[in-house]
Amino acid sequence: MLGEIGTFFLELALGFACVQVAASFNGQHNRWEVLGRVSAFLQTGIIISAFLILVIAFVCCDFSLLLVALHDHTSLPWYYRLAATWGNHEGSLFLFICVLSALSAAFAFFLPLPLRTKSLISQGIITVLFLVLLLTTSNPFLPLPFHISEGQSLNPLLQDKGLLLHPPLLYLGYVGFSAPFSIALSLLWEGKERSLKILRPWVLLPWGLLTAGITFGSWWAYYELGWGGWWFWDPVENISLMPWLAATALLHILLTDKFHKWTLFLCLLTFGLSLLGTFLVRSGLIISVHSFAVDPEKGIVMASLIALIMAAAFAIWMLKAPKFSSPPVQLVSQKGLILGNSLILSIVLATLLLGTLYPLLNEILGGSPLSIGAPYFENTLVPLSLPLFILLPIGCLFCTQRMDLFSLLLIPLTAVLGALVLLLYYVHPPSLLSITGISLAIWVISGTLLAFYKKRLSLGAFCAHLGVGVSLLGVSVGGGFRVDEARPLKIHHSLPLAGLPLTLESVFHGNEPTYIYERAILSYSKRQLAPEKRLYRPQQSFISETAITTNGFRDIYVALGPYQGEDTWLVRASWIPLAPWIWLGGALMVLGAGLSLFRRLPRP
Repeated sequence: MLGEIGTFFLELALGFACVQVAASFNGQHNRWEVLGRVSAFLQTGIIISAFLILVIAFVCCDFSLLLVALHDHTSLPWYYRLAATWGNHEGSLFLFICVLSALSAAFAFFLPLPLRTKSLISQGIITVLFLVLLLTTSNPFLPLPFHISEGQSLNPLLQDKGLLLHPPLLYLGYVGFSAPFSIALSLLWEGKERSLKILRPWVLLPWGLLTAGITFGSWWAYYELGWGGWWFWDPVENISLMPWLAATALLHILLTDKFHKWTLFLCLLTFGLSLLGTFLVRSGLIISVHSFAVDPEKGIVMASLIALIMAAAFAIWMLKAPKFSSPPVQLVSQKGLILGNSLILSIVLATLLLGTLYPLLNEILGGSPLSIGAPYFENTLVPLSLPLFILLPIGCLFCTQRMDLFSLLLIPLTAVLGALVLLLYYVHPPSLLSITGISLAIWVISGTLLAFYKKRLSLGAFCAHLGVGVSLLGVSVGGGFRVDEARPLKIHHSLPLAGLPLTLESVFHGNEPTYIYERAILSYSKRQLAPEKRLYRPQQSFISETAITTNGFRDIYVALGPYQGEDTWLVRASWIPLAPWIWLGGALMVLGAGLSLFRRLPRP
């Protein structure tokens, strides 16, 4: 019954989406414009209702639906059943469409005429295409032709409370970039130069949500996968970073309210990269713990759909962009620095895109399989990013050509030189990469504080730029000065870690509803850590659960390795200074986006 109702709701929403597009085409007439807006609201309400039906089916373990049978289990806690709704290809695509539709309702409520009608057309067409894709190839309400009493359960990697937020935040960010995409198409359609400030809140919101999603994902990789890192240069991680870089360039170029051609191109590119990520995660072309592999036919249909959307969008840009003027730019000016930063971000993005897609292209063209890992990205992206961090405080402090910029920069320069002296005195031998990163982080933090003090930065921009410096400092210190130890331990034997003796007190086994575990108890300074190895049922999948203690300035990180025989277990431990600052910086960036958005929210 739930499956039939859900499918009916999807078909009904498809009808209202078509009415939204058709009515908005005649939006110059008041009655048609009202019909387009009402259709957007009704479509959104129906799609969200259909998604809630799917949520109910998962929470209630309705195994009459094929999707529920493949990804749910009666022993799962209710919150993991909820996560199972979007923890698969069909459910995540459905969530994608929910956000698309909700943005149509937001357009109908917030956007002024005539942008409203044209944006509803673009957003409606995208929604129609993805609804057709969902109904024809990935219907989440397909019935199971026979009765079963138990499902196959949720992917063990997704059985984590942190991932209750990570995928939805990423999707809200990815799909949120369809808003500036549709508004940009509307501005191109108009062919008139108008203020681009209207785009800024529509970019800020998905940028903040995507930043939060990336931060959660990095934190999850750190504590869940057991290798003590926060970024692996996994293809799916790179895919989430690419639209973030494009949107960051877009946010900064919007500050000038000039460069219409470049701004509108970045709007299209950002959403295009989000669609590319959506395709790659579901195509099975890349191997990742994050991906939803589907059969090749679905991948071909999705690739064709995305190619159609982006080809049409860039064709419109090529036809209409010449009508917009290109203002002259003085390199030594605030607008020149912002444009330069935007171009550098684009170069970093192109390098990241090449490294991520080259193995796929090479294999498609008949080459032998290859993989591009961390060395490529570190050796290319790190030097390319240096100018970004150098220019960041300069752009914040720069006002006019007549100002004495050097005298202002003396303060951050002094802070950097002082830090260098201390590092060179206390660290032997120094790591060039870490010292460079720490110096740049201090340069960014001190320059940002000075710009805020001089009232050259708003509170939102201050928090976001400060977050960049704090994250860079955490990565540089944590990566360069961490201490790693691994040793087989017997009960009551100790592992020395940065002057702290970690003692293995006991190891025992136990059962939980969805897994059995082997848990070790280690102690130091009257504190305890309890890393685990888990065997999830029914998948028979092993997952490592790390134990972490922190005081805000360093983490002690312990993972339990395999049993070595003779009452001995391999224990891996790390002492990682300033590790929490990596995610503190991400939280500051999200806070900055929220504060900036609050100042710029459009009024209905």
